[in-house]
Amino acid sequence: MSDSPAAIIVGEVLWDCFSEQDGGKRILGGAPLNVAWNLAGFGMDPLFISAVGDDELGHEIIQRMKSFGMETEGVAVLPGVDTGTVQVTLQDGEPHYDIVKGVAWDQIPTPTHALSEMISDRMATAHRADLPALLYHGSLAFRDERSRSTLTKLREKILHDPIRASAFFDVNLRAPHYTSSLLNDLRRSASFIKLNLDELGELGSEAEGDPVERTMAAGRAFEKDTNDVTLSGLLVTLGSDGALCYTPGCGEPLRVRSPEPESMEDPVGAGDAFAAVVMHGILTGRPFTNSLHDAVAFASKVCSLQGATCDDPHFYRLPSDS
Repeated sequence: MSDSPAAIIVGEVLWDCFSEQDGGKRILGGAPLNVAWNLAGFGMDPLFISAVGDDELGHEIIQRMKSFGMETEGVAVLPGVDTGTVQVTLQDGEPHYDIVKGVAWDQIPTPTHALSEMISDRMATAHRADLPALLYHGSLAFRDERSRSTLTKLREKILHDPIRASAFFDVNLRAPHYTSSLLNDLRRSASFIKLNLDELGELGSEAEGDPVERTMAAGRAFEKDTNDVTLSGLLVTLGSDGALCYTPGCGEPLRVRSPEPESMEDPVGAGDAFAAVVMHGILTGRPFTNSLHDAVAFASKVCSLQGATCDDPHFYRLPSDS
């Protein structure tokens, strides 16, 4: 493997199934898969860790990933278990999700020896080249004890390895699949936290007030309340109004405005697109100022898709590269 930063993405992979009135399509999804797919589209080589069933839907996921040039060694294939699905309905233009339980990504197994070696090799390669290593996860894949156990062990291994990675926690709440104690445990060990204003309230920030003030207050509070981890960035998405970024010592958060989508299909995956571009910037050493402008622009572009991913590699161009 050539010298490159390490991007390790763990969590759910599933099919977003739209109702007939919303087009009736079945689209590959799951926030971690979307982030990994986007990073691959930008020319990176993410290692995605999840599980699918030994069924038609699971085999199609593996084939789609391979066709897009993605590594599939980290995706376990589980006999006798269904691949994940989500029923998606659009209400007033916003997606609502009915997430099926007990599926393959609820049972992500402990990594094999070969996968553990692959993780270690990627981190070591990045370290030797003085390049970053990032572990991305959300909150949803922690809902079942089986995946929670695996992901907790992975976090311990990756974040406390002598060659340490930083955690990028994409809060991405889906009620009722989380608890406040879980969210705060995950948040305290994250260097980068991405969430929206509603989720900021769930993590204990003031529920009312100006978004800038709330972001500043949360950033200062999170900065003090950590597990020996330095908070490097708190990213608060504002939908069509753009995003805010708090960094330690800033006088006020950096704010970027979101451009209007050229065409609006649905907002599914816009937040994942934003997260992927910010991660790409961290991994390639770009300033937050540049990455955030690209992130809101690419998130707006994803709104022109039905669903979150696209098979056309030409779609994955950052605005600053145009």
